[in-house]
Amino acid sequence: MRRRRVDDEAMARLFRPQRTDRGLLVSVVGFDGSGKTTQIERVAEALRARGREVVETRQPTDWYRELADVRTFHDSGGSVETAHILALLAAADRRRHVQEVIDPALERGAVVLCDRYVYATFGVFVHRGVDFRLLADINQGIPRPDHAFYLELPTEELLRRLRDRDGDRLKHEEKCVERIESIVRTYEELGSELVRIDGTAAREEVTAQILRHIEG
Repeated sequence: MRRRRVDDEAMARLFRPQRTDRGLLVSVVGFDGSGKTTQIERVAEALRARGREVVETRQPTDWYRELADVRTFHDSGGSVETAHILALLAAADRRRHVQEVIDPALERGAVVLCDRYVYATFGVFVHRGVDFRLLADINQGIPRPDHAFYLELPTEELLRRLRDRDGDRLKHEEKCVERIESIVRTYEELGSELVRIDGTAAREEVTAQILRHIEG
C-alpha cells in the first residue's frame, strides 16, 4: 500500500484560526490544461454581472515565475535541494501576495478568484520531494478559502490538451505520465479540502457547478 503523503495535522495548522473580513476567497486548482484560467474568467464575468467586485489573481505571482532558478527547474527539473529552496521562495511569494492583494480585497468585501493557491504548492513540491509538513509550516497563517475547486481530468486528456496548446514546448513535469499522476495524487489526497469538478464536462456546465457552490 502506498504511503499517504498528506498530513492532516499539518493541514489543520496551515490556515488562520478565523477570518474577520467581509469578502469571499475562492481557489481553483488543477494540473495545467485543466481549464482553470477559462473558468476563473467565466465565473468572474458571471459574478460581476451580479454586481460583485471581483479580483482575479494567481499564485505563484510573476515575481516567482520569472526567477531564473524557477524557469530552469520548470524546463529541466532539478535536485531535491533546489526544490526546497524554490518551496521557500514560493512561500515568501505567497505571503507577500496575501498581504498586498488578497487581504485588502477581502477586507473590502470583494470576491477573490485565485488560480492555484497553496494547494498547488502541495501538489508540485511533494512530488519534487519536499515534505508535506514542512510545506504546511512555511505557508502557515494564510486565509482559508471559502471554496476550493479541483478540476479533475484523466491524464491522457491533460496531455492531449497540453500538446494541443504548447506542441513540443512542454515543461519538464508535463512530459511524463508518471510525473503528472504524482502531482495529481496529492490533490486527490487532500480530500474534503477540495470540491472535485469534472473537468471533462462542457465549459458552461463546469462554470454552473462552481457558481452553484459559491452562491448556494
